[in-house]
Amino acid sequence: MAKNIFQFVKDTLPKLGSVDPLWLKREQEPEFKTVEMGQEGPEMVLLHGLFGALSNWDSVQPLMGQYSKALALSFPLLTAHRSEVKVKSLALYTEYFLRTRKVHPTTLCGNSLGGHVALRLYLGAPELVDCLILTATSGLYEHSVDSLPVRPGREFVLEHMAKVFSKPEFITEEAVSEIVTILNDRSNVLNLIHAARSAKKDNLKDVLCQVKAPTLLLWGEDDQVTTMEVAEMFHKLIPNSTLVSIKNCGHAPMIEHPEWFSEEVEKFLRKHSRHPLPAK
Repeated sequence: MAKNIFQFVKDTLPKLGSVDPLWLKREQEPEFKTVEMGQEGPEMVLLHGLFGALSNWDSVQPLMGQYSKALALSFPLLTAHRSEVKVKSLALYTEYFLRTRKVHPTTLCGNSLGGHVALRLYLGAPELVDCLILTATSGLYEHSVDSLPVRPGREFVLEHMAKVFSKPEFITEEAVSEIVTILNDRSNVLNLIHAARSAKKDNLKDVLCQVKAPTLLLWGEDDQVTTMEVAEMFHKLIPNSTLVSIKNCGHAPMIEHPEWFSEEVEKFLRKHSRHPLPAK
């Protein structure tokens, strides 16, 4: 069975271009770390961003679990080989997960880099995707962190988080310390730079017209990383897209406004998903 899945994923390679993740080259099944919530409704896979983690979905995932089988998938950005952290490699990683779990066609919900990965996965294997939920997605233009300081410390982290969050209460000491600890490891920094550079180089402007899946764009109006101008560009270039924005919100709407985020996703899926949602 595993060999068949490897072949499925390899068949996607020509559609993505130059990418050769080590696990696929060796046909070694990658490890997956997930958090799952919800017993009814359509499958929905949640994909975090560059500095993100499974915890990014802590507030919104229980709400989504009331109308879907919401599954948060962790990207191995800090632990994987450098060939495995590029956007297109992460798309293949996610594809393998979907095929292994037989979680398809599914709704992909991605924040920042996660949204970029969701789009690349759709472009490579559209049959696996039901709907797309994109929030603060990279792939057109963003204020990137592809050039980190030699020793990125607390000041850098605070500056970055101030661009991510509109509300200062989300810039907690615990969150700052966690990122500082990650950035103290040079190998972590190199992997993150590699992932960020791949995202910056992979501009989707000319291929977004190929996205036919119903697409919901959820944006914070105070996003300084992928601004509302970027949101409008995605909306213009993706044919079947809906853009909804919210004030007093930055680059992570699912963290700053989880109730609003979940309600908009539910409303969209009830209208566009091929799978029925449980009755309210």
